Amino acid sequence: MTSVSQKFLIKIVLLSIMVFAIATTLFSTVFKQWQFNAFPYQILIIALVTVIGHLWIVKAAGQNTRRFTTAYMASVTLKLMVYLAFMLIYLLWDHTHVISFVLTFIAFYIVFTIFEVFEVLNVIKINQKSV
Repeated sequence: MTSVSQKFLIKIVLLSIMVFAIATTLFSTVFKQWQFNAFPYQILIIALVTVIGHLWIVKAAGQNTRRFTTAYMASVTLKLMVYLAFMLIYLLWDHTHVISFVLTFIAFYIVFTIFEVFEVLNVIKINQKSV
């Protein structure tokens, strides 16, 4: 595993802990009526899928531009499919917190996507400097 991948793993673990702490605080104070027990699983699923996608993208970025582009687009597509499947399965299982589940998932998705875009841009910069 490269140092870029190791740094990414450390950063995403720290981000996940920070998001969990913020969400827990908000659900226990301001958004108490919207609280549901599945939000830690949302963070876990999004973090795991982001790690898998990012490692795939980093591997492809080291090869050539065409593979990077293909890997990035495939990664985004597969992530969205996994997220949609997770949301559908959970909402079929428990439809008492639909609005809070979906809004929380979207918020977590946005946070982790912004984080990943910045990390992918860093990988691209590193690869361009080494060429």
